[in-house]
Amino acid sequence: MPNSTINIIKEAVSGKRKKYNILTFPTHERYETQLAKTGHDFYAFSAEGQKKWNEDFAPRPSNYYVLPENAIYQAIEYDFILSQSKFGQFHLAQRLNEMLDLPVVSLEHTLPIPQWPEGQAQQMASMVGDYNVFISEFSRDAWGMSADNIDVIHHSVDTETFKPHEVEKSGNVLSVANDFINRDYCLNYSGWKRITEGLDVRVVGDTEGLSKPASSTKELATEYNTASVFLNTSTLSPIPTSLLEAMSCGCAVVSTATCMIPEVIENGKNGFISNDESELRGFIDELLKNPDLANKVGNEARKTVVERFSEKVFIDNWNNKFDEVMK
Repeated sequence: MPNSTINIIKEAVSGKRKKYNILTFPTHERYETQLAKTGHDFYAFSAEGQKKWNEDFAPRPSNYYVLPENAIYQAIEYDFILSQSKFGQFHLAQRLNEMLDLPVVSLEHTLPIPQWPEGQAQQMASMVGDYNVFISEFSRDAWGMSADNIDVIHHSVDTETFKPHEVEKSGNVLSVANDFINRDYCLNYSGWKRITEGLDVRVVGDTEGLSKPASSTKELATEYNTASVFLNTSTLSPIPTSLLEAMSCGCAVVSTATCMIPEVIENGKNGFISNDESELRGFIDELLKNPDLANKVGNEARKTVVERFSEKVFIDNWNNKFDEVMK
């Protein structure tokens, strides 16, 4: 009997899941930290000009390896390629696949850019893998993709790291964003400035001349907990990780009502949402002067994340997808 068959039988009898070798690319540190909890080994391909893993955003998991620049180490028996963006990564994944002949899983975190010239969104949407995953139904529909081999796997939050602390509130309004100013087109820095004028604000994230990232996820959780209000002004993000983390910490959140956010936040119950800047400012002012309301809304926000963005469901869904790819 071949060794491979013996191994399959052993795994079936023991109930132990096979560990896969997944070739991928550094993309979103905290998302990939969650992804690494599936238990597989991830090997991140790196190239000049491509994003690197940033330890300021999250420590690299022990089963996540960053390969030397332009090296793939063909001695490693990769099982499939995971592309996490149509913006550069997908083409790179295709080129690697020409050498390795492996299935490509295309995961998309982003949305089409409204300012694209006619036809570009359709051209980008044609970049499909053997298997395709989106982080929300909203983003899947925004790309106009409806093939049978498309799945949605929602975000998860480490609710033990991002949880409520017994700490005194600072009275400030917190926002968390990287490259906030240059990414005005999707993070709406201009709107944030107008909404928060005259308020005691704090920004955390890697933005030159404005803010620095938290030194650890523990420090970031403390930032969420000490803030009196968390403000999200994004206009082009399916569901910002920072918004879910703030909610998981029991922070009262105020947000733009864009993309998937209205599916997560019920206005007045577990947060406040609007696309009117004066209304958003009104929500912030009310929460700052009414700590009991902020606490009530924050408690409901925490419940929402625990119930809808379970780490276990996320891990199970991804493991099922990986098993499907390897059938």
